[in-house]
Amino acid sequence: MSVAPLPPSPDSLPAARAAHGPSSDADVVDPATREAPDAETPEVPRDLSSVSTRELRILCNELYRALDADFPPYGVLDDYEAVVEAITDRETRASERAETEQLREKFRDNPAASRFELFHDGVMVGYVKYDLRAGRLRLLQTVVGSDHDRSGLEAVLVRKALLNAHRRRLAPVPYCEHAQAFLTENPHFQALIPVG
Repeated sequence: MSVAPLPPSPDSLPAARAAHGPSSDADVVDPATREAPDAETPEVPRDLSSVSTRELRILCNELYRALDADFPPYGVLDDYEAVVEAITDRETRASERAETEQLREKFRDNPAASRFELFHDGVMVGYVKYDLRAGRLRLLQTVVGSDHDRSGLEAVLVRKALLNAHRRRLAPVPYCEHAQAFLTENPHFQALIPVG
């Protein structure tokens, strides 16, 4: 009759590891006695709507690290899935809002009329008249509809025109008084204006 060998005592484990080398069966730990990793499981609030998106992303990363263990704590997977669902829902709502805003406000170049036009809800609310010669975009006149006077749309039009010129590698030249006023108030746009 043969007797099964007794498992080594905890005191003899370091000696057994040294005797058998690092890749022996002595390194195998019983899953039932294995302790959780040192990483703490983050506390997930019940109402995720009160948590900012940035905090949700941080929480998602912490939960993912907790899940990356051989034996993650109970409930972490459910918390992780809830946080991912909340982030996805917010991203979907944000993209829908952005699409709605794009439909409501549209800025476009109308080369046939030599002007940049700004539309709001399908109605043109203003434009910047320009002249394009030899890579220089001369901003000649900014016009805003009478319904939108004193709404600050002149600055919006000039800013969008300057950024459009920059994207197209054109040198904008501000002849219009609104463009000059915009550049005075926003000196960081001066870098787009050619010298001389």
